[in-house]
Amino acid sequence: MENFQSPPPRRLLAPIILCLACGLTALVLFVASLVSWLAEYVYSEACAALIVGLAFAILSFVIYFVAARRSIEHFKEHIETIYDVAFTARAGYRRVVDFISSLLK
Repeated sequence: MENFQSPPPRRLLAPIILCLACGLTALVLFVASLVSWLAEYVYSEACAALIVGLAFAILSFVIYFVAARRSIEHFKEHIETIYDVAFTARAGYRRVVDFISSLLK
């Protein structure tokens, strides 16, 4: 039988950080070019920045509330199960403590 050697650990953190940095850079460049393009139509960079910022703020609130609503609904659906598991764990812990204390008496 051959000696099995485990594969070397993958370096995962560095590529993820690099990907996030590149994505953030692309987003910043996109927003800057969008503001520059919109400034040509409204003849004011400040107004263009305000419009783009407001659009991104609305988009972020919509994304947040959609994601939060789903999470809250998921939590509400499973709250009874979570309560039952916690109650069972607490009862089991008390039984173990009572058993150990009865042995020590």
